[in-house]
Amino acid sequence: MVRVYAIDCESVQNDLGKSMVARVSLVDEALETVLDEYIKPTRNVADYRTSISGIKRGYETEAKPIEEVLRRVINMVNRQFVVGFNVKEDLDALGISHPKIWDMADNKHLDCCQKHTLKILAYKELGLSIEDVPYDTVKNAKAVMDIYKKYGE
Repeated sequence: MVRVYAIDCESVQNDLGKSMVARVSLVDEALETVLDEYIKPTRNVADYRTSISGIKRGYETEAKPIEEVLRRVINMVNRQFVVGFNVKEDLDALGISHPKIWDMADNKHLDCCQKHTLKILAYKELGLSIEDVPYDTVKNAKAVMDIYKKYGE
């Protein structure tokens, strides 16, 4: 049986001015958090982007190596369906390509609305207030899953 997982990631900025994934969350159809991990930076962090990412200096002490987190993510989503808001960007940031995605950011799957941010979609479609600063990847993934269950199945 194919399962569905919603994904959301947050990034920090490295010393080369590039984004690095710092947190990844996966939620299943029952809205259970099946993965919520901080990822150890592979370069020096120049900007934690705390005001928008929620990632704070010192997160590195609890973070796991990217290879370990990627192995878990890949094992979970292999042959499964992955949904998200700008899901391709999240998967690209993780260095993963995946053939079975449903990206509500492109809205071709949603007959309900014009192009919106996840915050607006969650409020409009679910009456949910999300993405209060700082963002919460688990909360965002749950909103994505709820919208998917409303329109994508």
